[in-house]
Amino acid sequence: MAEETAKKKPEEAKAEKKPAGGGLMGKTSLVIGGVMLIEAVVLFAGFKFLGAGARPVEGANLLMETEGHGGEAGAATETKAVEMPVVEFRAPNKVSGRLLLIDVSIFMVVDGSKQAQVQEILKSREALIKDRIRTIIAQSDPEKLGGEAEPGLETLRRQVKYQLDEIIGEGMVQEVLVPRCIPIRAD
Repeated sequence: MAEETAKKKPEEAKAEKKPAGGGLMGKTSLVIGGVMLIEAVVLFAGFKFLGAGARPVEGANLLMETEGHGGEAGAATETKAVEMPVVEFRAPNKVSGRLLLIDVSIFMVVDGSKQAQVQEILKSREALIKDRIRTIIAQSDPEKLGGEAEPGLETLRRQVKYQLDEIIGEGMVQEVLVPRCIPIRAD
């Protein structure tokens, strides 16, 4: 055997002497991978066995109690939501340096049982509501009034709903709808 090693080329002898294995880096990644796998199993088991499952939403129970249903889901009779027009006009906007007229139509959704009360407030506070909405439009970035930055008009809807809640009463307006918001160049 000594004769065989003496006859081997020096490159082959060096190749035989190298230790097998990945070294420290190979072992570290295996240990980290194993720890992560154990963590995943423990988290999954914890969520699976300690999780409570689906429960009814507390807000739904409160809504039914305030409507006089005593919180019983079977006894709930649904009141219809009604769409009511708020304003339809053209409001100026000069934020971009150019005069734009924003042709806007705004509606609101209210509970059907409160429709008469809301209609009365709309008639008595019509000028104030138009003024607040005109101010919102005049101060808004034109890109948020039907531009690509905000095609759903979320900011306009939120600001108008806030003003309507202040004027009409908190909780009276369920949603604000903007079926038309068209910027028209006026210069």
